[in-house]
Amino acid sequence: MVLGCVWLLNGVAKFLAAAARKDVNGSPSSCRRNTPARKQLAFPRSARLRSETDLERVRRTGKRMQTELLEARASASLLLHPQVGVVVPKHRRKVVERNRMKRRLRELVRVKLLPRLEGIDLLIRAKAEAYDSTFDRLAGDVAAIGHWASSMSR
Repeated sequence: MVLGCVWLLNGVAKFLAAAARKDVNGSPSSCRRNTPARKQLAFPRSARLRSETDLERVRRTGKRMQTELLEARASASLLLHPQVGVVVPKHRRKVVERNRMKRRLRELVRVKLLPRLEGIDLLIRAKAEAYDSTFDRLAGDVAAIGHWASSMSR
């Protein structure tokens, strides 16, 4: 095989730098696919409160519950499946800390809340104290919110 040589449709060989880089890598399938496979364990879009109007509706009309680290509002949904929104204010923290908090809360919602809820819109907002807490304490507060929200949806 000639390094950097690509066969075109008309049978002519042409040197391309991109093909040379691909050849150096060693595997013909080393290029990234155009569309990555769907993540089976992702937080599905259908289960997210995405629009500002939906978030505002739950914020205004939902019933409120507070834990030590989180504040939650729940409202009846027109859909059969739950929708959850996660809000993490800056609280004078760095972007890295805020992103970590959002990832933690989304994971806890995906694993602990979505399987238990049905027909409810839930908005979870992190308090400033949540930044300094452990994952287990966050999990306990999310579980308490899940228990409260599931009792509302019955």
